[in-house]
Amino acid sequence: MLSQALSQIYSISTVGSIILLLVLIYIFLQNYLKLRSNFTLGLLLFSVILLFNAIATCPIFYTLISPIFDVSVIHFYIAASVFEFIALLVLTFLVVIK
Repeated sequence: MLSQALSQIYSISTVGSIILLLVLIYIFLQNYLKLRSNFTLGLLLFSVILLFNAIATCPIFYTLISPIFDVSVIHFYIAASVFEFIALLVLTFLVVIK
């Protein structure tokens, strides 16, 4: 029961992170096209790298590679995913609110 709840939390936070990163990438891309700032380009690249990380740690992705995935470390992935989601939620809030 707890394992299923943790799995759902992990899936929701990972998919939420992917959605927030797509929003941030869109905002940073629009800002970069207007400003041509190195800082904005850095934020854009940082967001793209985090997006790759979020996709790579998405439960859907590692179920495809489950024969080579160590299930005993899933609790660490869950905690990292939840913290990443919270950090991206704060960052998105700060960027959107301006």
